[in-house]
Amino acid sequence: MKILIVDDSTTLLNGLVSVLENIDSLKIFTAKSKQECANLLLQEKGKFDIAILDLGLPDAPDGEIIPFMEKFSIPSIILTAKQYDQNNPLYKHDFIIDYVIKNGSYALDYTAYVVERFIENSKVDVLVVDDSRSFSAKIKHLCKRYNINTILASCAEDAIKIMKSKNKIKLILVDYIMPGMNGLELTALMRKKYKKDEISIIALSSIKDKDVVAKFLKYGANDFIYKDFSDEEFYARVNSNLDIIKLFELSRDRANKDYMTGMYNRRYLFEKGTRIYEKTKKVDDYISCAIIDIDKFKNINDTYGHDIGDIAIKYIPKILNTFLDDNNLISRVGGEEFCIISKNISEREILDLYEQIREAFEESVLTIDDLELNFTVSIGLTTSFGSSFEDMLKKADLALYEAKETGRNKVVLLK
Repeated sequence: MKILIVDDSTTLLNGLVSVLENIDSLKIFTAKSKQECANLLLQEKGKFDIAILDLGLPDAPDGEIIPFMEKFSIPSIILTAKQYDQNNPLYKHDFIIDYVIKNGSYALDYTAYVVERFIENSKVDVLVVDDSRSFSAKIKHLCKRYNINTILASCAEDAIKIMKSKNKIKLILVDYIMPGMNGLELTALMRKKYKKDEISIIALSSIKDKDVVAKFLKYGANDFIYKDFSDEEFYARVNSNLDIIKLFELSRDRANKDYMTGMYNRRYLFEKGTRIYEKTKKVDDYISCAIIDIDKFKNINDTYGHDIGDIAIKYIPKILNTFLDDNNLISRVGGEEFCIISKNISEREILDLYEQIREAFEESVLTIDDLELNFTVSIGLTTSFGSSFEDMLKKADLALYEAKETGRNKVVLLK
């Protein structure tokens, strides 16, 4: 993602670059005048994802940079030394997503927050449930400006169907008065399936009745907005709710994921794996358990050091993720060992799949500076339910032991 920062203050530019360079995959371009900005836009063919624009530039002292940038439609944050004036026509331009008062270090932090929120918004979907086409179109337009993808539903029944098929939805905006099931009833229904820390619900209504607000909050809404909201209030509430969901996700990740690889940890494997096992066994569907282990990993550590060993461990998920989708639970169970639980894949298909994975490791070369590292893996696999989930894990571990004892770099299946 590319960002363009236009400000004539070297101190502010350096400060912004300093706080923004910590954001992954963000390429930063800077300009100190309207002319330098124009040169960069020409050089990059206007292809910037977001911009930060100062209203007081040497060759554009009265905000002339704003109408100049309008033709490029780049979502932009305004930097200004003056207090916000909602009647100022400069703030009315459709590509302006936020403004920042230049009042010290907090201005830098807030600008970085807006940029990060803009980037994060591309990873989530927002479901808008409202029978008014014009109002839904307004919400969709506002969300698009802030890089949020919206999915529209005209009634509660459609929203329920959408929720079953879309797993990126993190926020639901729901109207109170709708044909059929109303917003309160839909909120209560959603809360039976999704907790407040999984999906946030913001209720919408044009009815100025505090009892309506209280009812929505009791039924499980996270927030409430009257429909005569300003753009600024809308963005503040939506972003705040998405921030809270993100914090909950980070908290769950810290508890459930391995810090080194980002894969699920052993504790989560037993928690989630047991549920998958029991559900699959109940309907007598296909399930498999595989344990993957790097061959002669001690030699890698002894020869090249533990830092290289860690890189080799982190390389395993990269290969696995090219072959395995969301139907597979991947976890690091310790050291260089990874466990994969797969469902709905037949024995023949799963055996072929792990042969492909084994070959991918055998043929790949991991380049680390001047070092080219090649290693193989052994894979223990079972498709037998056994007597319990723990029993299935033990059987996969026995298959891994056999693979190691009979030559390594192979897949062994125990039924």
